[in-house]
Amino acid sequence: MEQLDDLQLIDLIRTQGDSLAIQELFGRYRPVMLRLRQRYYLPGHELDDWEQEARLVLCTVVRQFRAERSPSFGAFYKLNLTHRVYDLIRQSQAQKRHAQLVSFDAQQTYFADTLVDTRAQVRAGLECQEALQQVLPRLSAVERAVFVELLGNATPEEISRKFGWPAQRVVAALHRCRQKLRQLLAE
Repeated sequence: MEQLDDLQLIDLIRTQGDSLAIQELFGRYRPVMLRLRQRYYLPGHELDDWEQEARLVLCTVVRQFRAERSPSFGAFYKLNLTHRVYDLIRQSQAQKRHAQLVSFDAQQTYFADTLVDTRAQVRAGLECQEALQQVLPRLSAVERAVFVELLGNATPEEISRKFGWPAQRVVAALHRCRQKLRQLLAE
């Protein structure tokens, strides 16, 4: 078969599906694959994987090649193999960007530690509202005024200015509010 040229080998492959002709043609163009392998890195691809991809491209190219359009089978094969390598590189890069699927049932402890449970937030919010409703009657008029202003995001300095009270009085009232709230939560 070594005396046959590329076009004759291509014709044998197309008409008879000659596996020896495929082997001969691949042997002639194997160096093209080896040069591409040296030039490009494909994660997880060993030499056997490269050869398999190169053979698949060769079989496809044999069916597509038209001598009247392209005078050189080798150039056509190299172009198609290079494009296949680019596709494989793009595919490996895309896999890195895709999130991996994780079973919720298999990773319950991970999800319990990392996901926000909105039911727990609602429950905590309701408990806070209940605690506020219970603590307000226990507060003096000054403590209640300071507490309500703090809930409205006012600072102690702003509360002091608003009511004309000394800063120490506001801080002391704030301290008593905290104590009463802790006492209520401890009950």
